[in-house]
Amino acid sequence: MAENENVAVEELPETQVAEAVELPPTPKPSKGKIGAEVKEWFRKRIVALKRKPQNIALLFLAVTTIYFMLCLFKISIAINEIYTQEGVKSTIGICIFVTTLLSLLVLVSFLNSFPKRKKPNIFFIVLVFLMIGAMIVCDIMYYVQVENILALPELQDATKTIALVRPGQTYVLVHVILLGVSAVVFALLPAYRLLINKINTKVELESATENMQGSIDIQED
Repeated sequence: MAENENVAVEELPETQVAEAVELPPTPKPSKGKIGAEVKEWFRKRIVALKRKPQNIALLFLAVTTIYFMLCLFKISIAINEIYTQEGVKSTIGICIFVTTLLSLLVLVSFLNSFPKRKKPNIFFIVLVFLMIGAMIVCDIMYYVQVENILALPELQDATKTIALVRPGQTYVLVHVILLGVSAVVFALLPAYRLLINKINTKVELESATENMQGSIDIQED
């Protein structure tokens, strides 16, 4: 009789067999385990910052460069519109060219400032600050020249030109602010390096002998 029942179960389709045999539910990860994994993830990030705290300043510089590259299209439209005006002479094109070139070179110089397993390179660190300062000067020169051009009497009624040029002024000002923030963050690197190193990232391992209570009987019966 038992053999007949086994044969009947084997002849059932797979879907019916799965319904007939109740499988144990898959265990769900507990909240405590998820919290421990998140805590461990943050601990690893802090350990990485302890080894390379300069990555914070590098992040600010990278965001500043990406922002400028995204705004470069609008700024280029403004430059092209200004140069199409008769009798207008300026160096705004050269200023933006220098800023674009230095936006890329400053990242390369920053990476060379902290070689692996070597002391920081003072030459490249100073070069990074000089590049940031040069970009700020070029942005200010661009902004001032464009404002003077927009103030010309012959452009007061050129609404199309003003509409194309004015947005670039805002982008340039924001770029100057981001460059200043990046320079400050880079200059404060020694300060927050000390603060990051004070964070406790040690993993405490419990010993099995420490959790044992009472005495151990090692005498033979």
